Amino acid sequence: MPAKYFCIKLFCLFILFVSSVPVFVWAGTTQILNVKKFGAKGDGISDDTRFIQDAINAAVPGTATTIFFPKGVYRIASWQRTANYLENYSLLIKSNLLFTGEGKASIIRIANHVYDAPDTMANAHVFYGVDIADTRFENLSIDMNGANNLVPKGVIKNHTAIFIYLGRNVSISQIWIKNCAGCNMIDIKGDGHKLLIEKCTLLNGGNYVGTPIANEHQFDFSFIYSEWDSTTVQQNTIEQQNIEIALANYTGGIEMHGSNSVAQNNVITGCFPGIYITSSRGVLTHMEVAFNQFSQCLKGVSLWVMNPMQDINIHDNTIELTHSRRLVLPSSAGIEIPNGNASEYSAANANNGAVSGLRITGNKINSVVGTDKPDKSSGIMLHSVQQSSISGNTITGMNYGGIVLSGSKWGMKDVSITGNIFENFQSNPDKQAVAGYIVVTDTYSPGKKSAPGFKNVLLEKNQFIRIANTNSLKAVAPAKPGGQFIGAFIALPQASLPEIRFEKNTFSSPGESVLKIKTD
Repeated sequence: MPAKYFCIKLFCLFILFVSSVPVFVWAGTTQILNVKKFGAKGDGISDDTRFIQDAINAAVPGTATTIFFPKGVYRIASWQRTANYLENYSLLIKSNLLFTGEGKASIIRIANHVYDAPDTMANAHVFYGVDIADTRFENLSIDMNGANNLVPKGVIKNHTAIFIYLGRNVSISQIWIKNCAGCNMIDIKGDGHKLLIEKCTLLNGGNYVGTPIANEHQFDFSFIYSEWDSTTVQQNTIEQQNIEIALANYTGGIEMHGSNSVAQNNVITGCFPGIYITSSRGVLTHMEVAFNQFSQCLKGVSLWVMNPMQDINIHDNTIELTHSRRLVLPSSAGIEIPNGNASEYSAANANNGAVSGLRITGNKINSVVGTDKPDKSSGIMLHSVQQSSISGNTITGMNYGGIVLSGSKWGMKDVSITGNIFENFQSNPDKQAVAGYIVVTDTYSPGKKSAPGFKNVLLEKNQFIRIANTNSLKAVAPAKPGGQFIGAFIALPQASLPEIRFEKNTFSSPGESVLKIKTD
């Protein structure tokens, strides 16, 4: 066997066995295509787009091929225009490819003023592919150069670093991406199966793109967006490096739409929300959010219920809430299901079904909002939950509610809230409002004969500690005069009041207790 052939075979076997997911199907030899051999300069001055595309086009269909970027700065200054701005691209990829380089030393950079024209069509993805299988991105850096491609007023920009529509077995590992002015940084859409995003560093996007001048006309953004089932997002660093600018607009961390998906061991800073899970594509099942660390987020985990959700496990996360900037929010929350049908049913407001089998356990949720901001902070806000449990969580420093339950078209049934610790709570700054460790209300059911209301909700063995030492968490701001603080505030129609069972809970402060109010 020739030595060259033998080395290539060893390279293939190495890639196969060190991978955390079996993405490639290695058959025979592989091509290794160096983009500089096809004319790319990597000097940060020349437009390398066409030469990189030539390397991609040279890959033999069906053959596992490596597209290699040696150390350098590869300037992307041109793109292909299609009939749809969402399908414009700079580099058209295909299946069975490994895009790799020399880590942070191999930089793909969007040129200045490529996408900032007041024209929606001036908008293209760096890497774009349709029906892509067995493809990986590793050890590359992508600079989206958002500071020099700000979104103009009145147009839509959705250029991403990696955009894939339809496919299977795609891996994105040890990639550095920064300063994205478009809607999403990594965008994986359509019907797809098995996506892995791990050990990446994703910095700045949406309103903040690495410059004091805000990207203010980009009203929505997510670092990672995936519609595929079996998506795993793990061990990534997702960070807005300027919180003040970033949180003046919506800026999501991880957005998942597909069943059987996991987000774990990520560090997420300065996002709203940190992780967003939605059943926009049908019934959503088997989701896990675990061991993530959220820092200075307006919301931690948000479930947007467009269709029923089943078997959702949120556990062992650390969530730190901050205050909103110019956004007006009813409440920041560590874990929430937004309630758009508190008064009436509205599919448009994300209430098209119930959530069953929701387990929220072992999370630490802390707020540093205090009482000197207009925000109301809550640990966990839920509605339309059935056959579910909330246990072993520690919720600290809230000024509205520790656990907030509200009525809806779907009601709330068979929910246990046990063994949680609530500590260092405050009154909120609204002098007309109440605050409590537990807040239960229902504005949907009154006047509706068929409203399901609340059934079999157990609150048991929880500890309510008004003042406690929390050395492991940031201290809350000093309390200022505000609304009334009530231990547990339950305001429900008469039929639902007996369904809230409050047993063996412990209040540490004199005078705190349970206040039940009949609302019909």
